[in-house]
Amino acid sequence: MNNYKTTSKRPLVLVADDDELILDLIESFLDQNGYESILANNGHEAVEAFQTHHPDLALLDANMPEMDGFHACEMIRTFPGSRQVPIVMVTSLSDEKSVDRAFTAGAEDFITKPIHWAVLRQRLRILFERKEAQDQIHHQATHDSLTGLPNRTLFLDRLESAISMGLRRQIKFGLMFIDLDRFKWVNDELGHAAGDQLLKEVAHRMTDCVRQSDTVARLGGDEFTVILSDLSGIGNPCDVADKILQSLQNPFNLKGKKVEISGSIGIAIFPEDGEDSETLLRNADNAMYIAKNRGRNCCWLYSETSNKQTNNKGESKL
Repeated sequence: MNNYKTTSKRPLVLVADDDELILDLIESFLDQNGYESILANNGHEAVEAFQTHHPDLALLDANMPEMDGFHACEMIRTFPGSRQVPIVMVTSLSDEKSVDRAFTAGAEDFITKPIHWAVLRQRLRILFERKEAQDQIHHQATHDSLTGLPNRTLFLDRLESAISMGLRRQIKFGLMFIDLDRFKWVNDELGHAAGDQLLKEVAHRMTDCVRQSDTVARLGGDEFTVILSDLSGIGNPCDVADKILQSLQNPFNLKGKKVEISGSIGIAIFPEDGEDSETLLRNADNAMYIAKNRGRNCCWLYSETSNKQTNNKGESKL
């Protein structure tokens, strides 16, 4: 399989066909029309390439060795987020049964061979315009309109995914619950516009403190959460909390005034502090309140003993 990882903003199209000549022709056509391509010679390679490269659209031949396009399409549709990616079947089969099978497998469209290039050009244009509109609607539904961060809906979805992966691969991840200190004062003294400006800057600083594989989300108000994926690459999650707290301590310029705030952070660890989203969120939230009650501008690492007795066990003063 020839893989081409795009470094531009051109749409990325996965093409799967066992005919090298067809692959070359489609690759040339896509390049001439402003698309990047990934090539696969059979269904197995197509499924692997989809998981690895996350294309914007897929063109699958129905008749391929090892795994045909119908089965490849069915398998791809089981992946998270795959429903947002249009799949087009490109094949010489045009009977009613094959057409029905393609759409049942999850294809968005069906193009017959020999390929009519003008038809393919217009089909791709229509599909990408539709995808762009759907992506905008999906983004609005899953992201906070003020900060651009994932909202509660997307956060809970990613938390469930992290739990599923953690159980399957036996890995730990951390969940942070973060509440800003003195945010109410900013709103009361400087106005809601300043408060909104503060929240946007806080979101930017928090994002800079974590890895791309982590998730920073805004639940609402001045409450934020962070999913620290796979703690084996971090070590102590309190080190990340320390980085966030230090970032928040730098003054914010709001309406021409330098404003200082801080944060209170609670951390729960999967799986020892909970194996479901409700328990993890509750324990991280409880740990955050302990941090706030113990003077703010600090992190509290959840444990059953410390949560019940509010003693020094599990405390991490940052």
